[in-house]
Amino acid sequence: MTAPPPAGRREKNLTLAVVCSALFLALLDSTVISLALPTVQRDLGAEVTDLQWIVDGYILLYAALLLTGGTLGDRFGRRQVFLAGMAVFTAGSVLCALSGSVAELTAGRAVQGVGAAAVTPQTLAILAQVFPGERERARAFGTWSAVSGLALLLGPVAGGAFAELLGWQSVFLLNVPIGLLALAAGRRLPACTAARTRRPLDPAGQLLVVTWLAPLTYGLVEGPRAGWRDPAVLTALALGAVAFAALLLVERRSRHPMLRLDLFRSRTFCGSTSVTFLVAFGLNAGFLLLSLLLQSLGGAEPSAAGLRLLPAMAAIVLAAAVAGRVSGRLGPRPPVVLGTALAGTSLLLLSVFAVGERYALWWPLLALMGLGVGMVMSPNNAALVGSAPADAAGQAASMGGAAQQVGALLGVASLGIVLTGTAFTGATGAAHGASAPEGPGREALAVGIEHGLLLAGACYLAAAVLAALLVRPERPGARQSAGGRRAVQR
Repeated sequence: MTAPPPAGRREKNLTLAVVCSALFLALLDSTVISLALPTVQRDLGAEVTDLQWIVDGYILLYAALLLTGGTLGDRFGRRQVFLAGMAVFTAGSVLCALSGSVAELTAGRAVQGVGAAAVTPQTLAILAQVFPGERERARAFGTWSAVSGLALLLGPVAGGAFAELLGWQSVFLLNVPIGLLALAAGRRLPACTAARTRRPLDPAGQLLVVTWLAPLTYGLVEGPRAGWRDPAVLTALALGAVAFAALLLVERRSRHPMLRLDLFRSRTFCGSTSVTFLVAFGLNAGFLLLSLLLQSLGGAEPSAAGLRLLPAMAAIVLAAAVAGRVSGRLGPRPPVVLGTALAGTSLLLLSVFAVGERYALWWPLLALMGLGVGMVMSPNNAALVGSAPADAAGQAASMGGAAQQVGALLGVASLGIVLTGTAFTGATGAAHGASAPEGPGREALAVGIEHGLLLAGACYLAAAVLAALLVRPERPGARQSAGGRRAVQR
């Protein structure tokens, strides 16, 4: 079979536009709902656990199916899987916009997560094929990274503004025209994006990933409301623990594992994966807590709350642009250690000074937190992928993405431990500028936010320790060969 001809400039530009549009939507929807949650809470009569499921309904399926999405692209063609994922994601957005209950909205979010899990792994793989030259590939990947940062920056702002002006349903309707355009243009992607391999699927591993994450999430979300001795909660947590142990056993013995456990022989891979998990845990929990602080306690409207988070978002984008150069000169460990320590310290200070104080007094801590988070992402990802042999780089990147989504999933799910339903009594009226809740409900919410920010800060400081101990200090060097078994064992 002859290789397809190289793509022309027009095809390359089209591919970059389509891929980045899809990536933008997938990442945007992981954060766009955060500032619309108080409005959803008011309109649908949702409780705190309902809000957690609305967020985690998306992230759960995204995290559980991300590794399988990459495998499906390798096996059945990246263009085909990309288009199928976009169709599912767009359909899920329509379902969300038409939802009239918490259950319907959560189901729509889950459908979105399935589509995003199919789309995201194909984006970098498609760009790598369409842009074979080193320089043009670097520029394409740079655009990919910039779009990722832009989605993170605009998510809360756009979500808050649309929820306030047009209702929370408009947050999801925004996806539909963009998704349809991406589907129409995606059919014209160059043929080389449909290249296939015979990499086998791993149905047992995929089933165990879902069987591990779904019950664990249920137990963490429902435990604070139903009680930790509730039979359903105990069963779910036990099932999650058994499934996780079975996953490790099955993947260790599999000839073609979805989860390559041999990569964890590398101290750097262990450290970088742990940092990815902890940073996502702290970041997603932190943003949800800050949303509640600004709206449910501070009485800010969704659009105003989004603007007040801009110092953190802008600092993330700015720091991320510089972190790669610093890592190239000093190696990944210094910026990762410094960034996680900076973000963790900022969150600890926010837990002390933000609750009950005017925004003007503590917004610099948001910028400081953003600088820390931005310093971590690029160097840590480079260390993670660079620690793997060349033939496993794709799987290493997918495992890092899965660790990020699992961290985000559990970060939101665990908030029920520090934020109970009692803490939200009367909080529904705080959206759209209504007065903040008073009495015991307000006090409980304030204490819960303080404890949650403290937990998020502790995650970042733990990541700093692990990065200092495990991530190799050398500059990123040449990638290991396919047969570099010793490199994996370093």
